[in-house]
Amino acid sequence: MFLLNIWNFLRGYVIIAVEGYYLEKFINICIRRQIYLWDVKRQSNTKMEIKVSAAGFKRLRPIARKTKCRVRMKKKMGLPFIKHRNRKRVAFLIGGLSFFFILYFLTSFIWNIEVTGNKKIETQLILNTLSEFGLKTGALRFGIDRNRIANGVILKLGDIAWIGIDITGTKARVEIVEKIAPPPIIRKDVPTNIIAAKDGVIKSIITKSGQAVVKDKDTIRRGQLLVSGILQSKDGNPRYVNSVAIIRARTWYEEAEEVSPVYVEEKITGNVENRFSVVLFSLKINLFKSSIPFQSYDKITLSRKLSLGKDKELPFEI
Repeated sequence: MFLLNIWNFLRGYVIIAVEGYYLEKFINICIRRQIYLWDVKRQSNTKMEIKVSAAGFKRLRPIARKTKCRVRMKKKMGLPFIKHRNRKRVAFLIGGLSFFFILYFLTSFIWNIEVTGNKKIETQLILNTLSEFGLKTGALRFGIDRNRIANGVILKLGDIAWIGIDITGTKARVEIVEKIAPPPIIRKDVPTNIIAAKDGVIKSIITKSGQAVVKDKDTIRRGQLLVSGILQSKDGNPRYVNSVAIIRARTWYEEAEEVSPVYVEEKITGNVENRFSVVLFSLKINLFKSSIPFQSYDKITLSRKLSLGKDKELPFEI
């Protein structure tokens, strides 16, 4: 039934109303002459609604005259009639279909790469490395091997511990976890001391390993020894340890700065000049010719990208 409906739509059909006293005779003659009728709905003793093919409708006039019935067209359905109605809009239809095809084509590429989590490594360095392995602006998103790219970036940039790549729409989100350098390992038999980093007054000292040489309320100087890693045993032989202690001290800071008695204060005038530019892919087109008429000014850039939803940005920007 579904395939039959599609066939009728493709070749076109007409919904007609037939009125008269010989409706059964009208239908019988149509069947004998092999005119295909369907969805016959009787509305009263002298009226019914029928669907007939476009070709069959042209052959109904002599049958209607013979059975003294009146045939009235109610509606034209199907592809041939749609094409006829829109014969003057072919260019419009082609343009509309081309527009949607271009949009679908553009959403098949990556137009925005967002890098998060990096603190020590520059974002541009990460983007350049991603580009070397195939993840870059304008890359076809269906052919990207995320595991291969992540492993390649980790091997090339030694300061990355983990990298995650998520591609949604035309946007690629890259999350970086940087390596944390482990503290230097010091042998236990090598003595280490704790030295004061600043001047201050000791408030409390808790020694876990080593020999404290200062006590509470002592005034200390920067570079002074606080805890020694050399312990004197009863037999006179020294024992070497790594010093470990929790020390709290009160300290102070001094800073001097030369300040000029005369200074310049900037005031906002409220005058505004707008200039517009359009970016197509990587090409920037300025939509203005005149320069800014002010001698000194602050410049604020606002960017708006064309997007289809949250994650489908297109390479058009104003």
